This record gives sequence, structure tokens and C-alpha cells, in this order.
Amino acid sequence: MFKQLSAAFLTIAMIALLLPAVAEASRLEWNQTEARIELNPGEEEARAEFVVTNKGDEMVRIARVKTSCGCTSSILNQKIIKPGESATIIAIFNKGKRQGLNHNKLEVFLDDQAGAVAILNMIVQVPKLIDPQPQIVYWNSSTSRAERHIRIKLDKRYVNEITLIEYDHATLTITAEPDPDGRADRILHILPKSFEAQIRETVRIHARGVNGIKAEARLHIFVQP
Repeated sequence: MFKQLSAAFLTIAMIALLLPAVAEASRLEWNQTEARIELNPGEEEARAEFVVTNKGDEMVRIARVKTSCGCTSSILNQKIIKPGESATIIAIFNKGKRQGLNHNKLEVFLDDQAGAVAILNMIVQVPKLIDPQPQIVYWNSSTSRAERHIRIKLDKRYVNEITLIEYDHATLTITAEPDPDGRADRILHILPKSFEAQIRETVRIHARGVNGIKAEARLHIFVQP
């Protein structure tokens, strides 16, 4: 019984100690907790600003900002936020070779708090100027030796013409035609010239558009006898 009471008092004491920090955290106001950005071709990074204002009566201190991906970093203009003051966190997303939708999170921690006081979401859309579907094709001993079909879609906002399809003519046969269903801009028919030797090839698709925009996408071809 004594042990149960001691544990209960200890729990109550811990909650009492945490209450001021929780109260101050609840008085932080953010201008936004989610930013959605679409990169343009040629842009290598995206930035979003998250502004937090201390609406409480006590000073708070931001201990750290943890990002969910190595592609995203953050800049904090000040750690200590006095009552009535604001701080700005700048989230920076580096595109690298990424395409499509990229959802990154930034967790904000205050001093003496184990859990994050806020989770900020930075959602970046990197347009696929050339979108081959699928991007990997293969044959092995258990698959059919029939040709594979690749549908290629272009982001017409930026590119509107396929200019070149590069591949090794000694190992592959590739023909192209318009999509009769209109779901894609081009259909590629791919067939290895031999199924008796291992093949690892890359097909490069080049396209161009207005204002001199150029794009390249790659298909990966594998044959495993």
C-alpha cells in the first residue's frame, strides 16, 4: 500500500513539474504548420518560413529543430523567445535527384521537454518533366519473352516534344508510337536481341519545351538468363 501511494505521489509530482512547460508551449502561436511548394525546372531548392510567437508570460527557449530527411535543413534566427516576441524557422529542401511529392517534417523541441512542441510539414512537389511508366523492365527465366511496353508522359507545362531516345542498338530493339488511348504521349516497345546473356542497359529519353527547357529521364533494362 505504501509503495502504491509513493508511486502515485511521484506521478503527481512529475505532472506538476511538467505543467508549466506544457502551459507555455500551448501559448506558442504559429503562422503556419504546413507549407506546400512546387519547384520550377532549374530550381534546386525550396524554402518555407514558419514564424512562432510567444503569447505567454514566460520566456521560452527552442532547444533544437529535428528534420525527418537529410535533404531538408533548417535555420533558426533566435532560440530565446521573450513574451510577445517571435522567432522564424526557415526550412530548406534540396532537390538533388528527387522527383514527385516529397513530404518532410520538422520537429521543434523546447528546453526540458522530451516531446516535440510542434511538428511542421514542408511538402514539396518536384515535377516529373518526363514520366516513364514503368521505369524498370526485366526478363528472367520465369518470365515471358514478349516485348515490354513503356508509356511516356510529358509535363506539357514545360516540355512538349521527345527529341531523342538513346540506347544500345546492339542489345535492344526499341520502337515508338503514339498512344492510341491518349493516356500517354508515346509508347515504347522494348525487346532484347538475346535472352541468353545478361543485359544491364540504360535507355535515355530526351525532351524539350518552350524557353529552351530540356529534360532527361532514364529507363533501366535487365535480362537475367
